[in-house]
Amino acid sequence: MKAALVTALFILMPFLGISQTAEATFHIASGQYIHNRKGEAKKTLDDGLRRYPNDPKLSALRAKIKDEEKQEQENKDQEKKDQENKDQKEQQKKDDQKKDDKQQEKQDNEKQDEEQQKENEKKAEQQKAEQQKQKQEKEDKDLNNLDREKLQQMKISEQKARMILEAMKNQEKQYLQQQKRKSTKSRDRTKPDW
Repeated sequence: MKAALVTALFILMPFLGISQTAEATFHIASGQYIHNRKGEAKKTLDDGLRRYPNDPKLSALRAKIKDEEKQEQENKDQEKKDQENKDQKEQQKKDDQKKDDKQQEKQDNEKQDEEQQKENEKKAEQQKAEQQKQKQEKEDKDLNNLDREKLQQMKISEQKARMILEAMKNQEKQYLQQQKRKSTKSRDRTKPDW
C-alpha cells in the first residue's frame, strides 16, 4: 500500500508542478518499467532527459528501453518473415498437390479413354465376327440348298454324293503322291540324275 502511494505520488509530481530531481525521475521511470508500463516509463524518461540531459542513469534506462523495443520489433519482423515463409511453403505445397491431382486426373482420364477405346474396338470386332458368321451361315445354307437341288436334279442321294467325293479325294491324293517332286534347289549338273 505504501509502495502504491509513493508510486502515485511520483507519477503525479509532474502534473502538480512539483519539481523532481533526476534521481526521483529515475525511480519513477524504473518503477513503471518494472511494472511493464513501458510507454509511461518512456514518457517519464523523455521528460526527465529534457530537464537533465546529461544524467547517466536516465540515459541508460532510456537506451535499455529503446534496445528492448528494437529487439521486440526485430522479433516481430522475424516472426512475420517466418510466418510468410511458412505460408509460402504451405501455398507451394497446395499448388504442388493441385498440380499432382490434375496430373493424376489427366492420367486417369487417358486410361479411361484408352479402356473405352479398347472396349469399342472389341465390340466392333465382335459385331464384325457376328456379321461374318451370319453371312457364312447364309452362304452355307444357300450352298446346301443349291447342292440339294442339284442332287435332286441328278437324282443322286446325299450319301452317294459323299461317297463319290471321298473317292475323288483319295484318287487325288494318290495322284499327288505319284507325281515327281520338284526340288527347291537347282540340280547339281556334276552329279547324276538319280
